[in-house]
Amino acid sequence: MKPNSYVSVSVRGSRVAMATGSKIRGVCHAIFAATLLVVAVAVGNGAAIAQAIPKLEPVAVAVIDFRGVLSKSDAAKSIRETIDARREEYRAQFATIEKQLREEQQALAQQRPIITADAFEQRARDLQNRVRQAQLEAQAGNQQLKRALDKAMDKVQKALFGVVAELAEEAEAGVVLFRSSIVIAVKKLEISQEALKRLNAKLSKVDVVFEPAKQ
Repeated sequence: MKPNSYVSVSVRGSRVAMATGSKIRGVCHAIFAATLLVVAVAVGNGAAIAQAIPKLEPVAVAVIDFRGVLSKSDAAKSIRETIDARREEYRAQFATIEKQLREEQQALAQQRPIITADAFEQRARDLQNRVRQAQLEAQAGNQQLKRALDKAMDKVQKALFGVVAELAEEAEAGVVLFRSSIVIAVKKLEISQEALKRLNAKLSKVDVVFEPAKQ
């Protein structure tokens, strides 16, 4: 009985092995078919994308020295004159304050031998507070100048962008490049001089607004 049982188990095991082999072959065929399908879909999508991308056509190019035009413009010059004048006013004002504080400091040093220690320390603290306040006012003045300059120049820059857009449309240029980003360019591509001329005609002066410092 034992040999028969052994043969029976062996045969049963062989059947299982054969069945398993058949399933593996079936799975392999399925994977292969799926792979072919994926490849076919990918090739089809690639062809569709290639057809969707339009053919690039050559376009005309223009070049401008944007910063140069901006700085040379009449509007920018008027802004710098206004800013420089206000800066000189601040400089004279704080020079006077600095001189006054220095004189008071020297006077306090001379009074030290004849006043009490408490009085000297109190006057020294008051003088130091005034020095600190003058420094804060000087910083606020510089920030005010910077804000006024930035806002005024922003108006000139926007006007220049408008001029460049007009010139590009007239020249049928599809691209306008900054001169600073190009090593060599032929002169016929330059629109800087015409841009400067039109900018001056469009905006010759900008009012500079000095907003009060924020508290």
